[in-house]
Amino acid sequence: MISRRRFLQSSASLALLPLLPSVVRSADTVVRTRPSWDTFCTGPLYEPFVAAIGAMRDNRGTTTPANWGYWVDVHVNFCPHRSPYFLAWHRGLLYRFEENLRAVSGIPDMVLPYWDYYTHPQVPPEFLDTTSPLWRKERTGDDVTEALSLDPFADDVVNFQRGSGNAFEAKLETAPHNPVHNLIGGAMGDIIISPRDPLFWVHHANIDRLWLAWFEAGNGRHMPRAYQNYWQGSLQYGDAVDEVPRVWARNPSRYMFYVYENETMPAALPPAEPPPSTSTSTVRATSLSSFSSPRTAPLRPASVRTTSLGASEPLVLDEHSVTVDVALTAQDAGQVRSLLLQSTGTQAAAKADPLRLVLDGVQLTGLGAKGGYFYKVFVNLPEQAGVNQPERKYLLGMLGSFEIGVAQMQAAMQGKGMQGMQDMHGAGKPEVRFVFPLSEALRGIWPADLDKLSISFVRANGRAHPAKGHTIHLKSLRVEADN
Repeated sequence: MISRRRFLQSSASLALLPLLPSVVRSADTVVRTRPSWDTFCTGPLYEPFVAAIGAMRDNRGTTTPANWGYWVDVHVNFCPHRSPYFLAWHRGLLYRFEENLRAVSGIPDMVLPYWDYYTHPQVPPEFLDTTSPLWRKERTGDDVTEALSLDPFADDVVNFQRGSGNAFEAKLETAPHNPVHNLIGGAMGDIIISPRDPLFWVHHANIDRLWLAWFEAGNGRHMPRAYQNYWQGSLQYGDAVDEVPRVWARNPSRYMFYVYENETMPAALPPAEPPPSTSTSTVRATSLSSFSSPRTAPLRPASVRTTSLGASEPLVLDEHSVTVDVALTAQDAGQVRSLLLQSTGTQAAAKADPLRLVLDGVQLTGLGAKGGYFYKVFVNLPEQAGVNQPERKYLLGMLGSFEIGVAQMQAAMQGKGMQGMQDMHGAGKPEVRFVFPLSEALRGIWPADLDKLSISFVRANGRAHPAKGHTIHLKSLRVEADN
């Protein structure tokens, strides 16, 4: 049984299906179109897709691609989060997983749909049906509106490769990729088991689509050339699945023979979901005129304490937004200004930032590990209304269960490989460190008064009524400045 919303959508979508180039055949290749979830769930492939997911989840082994657990293991063993080829490796993962869906379903034209949360940020109702293989009970959020960002699609984000400065790959991973994982929570909020949730696959299909949309937008946006060393070698997916040449990921329509129903970048953010209605109708109409522009910066939350430059301060995060004021003496302020002036230019940008926020001893609580939230980390947010500046001007990064899990996984594997992962399961997850560069943001703000630096943790939630309590412990928060 489908909801009234889906019935109304299907009436329009079914009328359009004959016009959609879902499969384009030539003498040598078959080019398939990956549709949006709203199109896919009203079409003929939906039921076989759900049945294939159910069959894989019921297959409890981990040794063949027909097992759901195989793909969970491949992801944790090979995925390069916060590293080069983050997008390319996941593109290859989707390609091989989609091939497996065809094998399990027995349908040669089976495709993997994408969840376009820039249009519909609420979890699709098909994933909330407790009788469906698409459902997982441990999710702690159902709305990813707060995860969305237009920063990766800004006109000045023209480089792709991580480390090249203002790079698309790193920005897309920061948001929306990581925060979507955070706000869904449950398995999705845990790097080690995130592919257990069927939402993982439609989420990553959308991330892949957004990468393609960014490149197709042109206007100076570019990736390394196909012949360059960046694309040499292959991407690995375990012993039971063929590797994927890296160069295939550069141009999927040429090598992997698929396109997307919509290959345009998002131009606006969806509005926040209105308060729940007492109506039983599940229909939700969203017009283009109701979309918001890029988010403006929030006001600075009330300070919880004051510390000094270089001093360590413990901090516990919960359901509230908080600010720590780092007091600067006149000598400190002079030192900071000098560092900001010195850290300009390409050569300096390649080095470690001489002015940085350091979070040490970061650890999740039991509640925090469930996800459904994250914190945006800002520097020097406005204290009064009327300062209409974009959020990205003050943003340092994100902190949630997914980011912490990635850092813990990398720390455990350092020098030990997968043995470190096994040790982590036995001895518990390690405390980790986060370092956020400060210079770029402060140069963009260039505060007239430098008597303090304000570090704000602004809470974002994936549900209207999130759980309350401690989520993240920080043994030490400090601002460091090189001499």
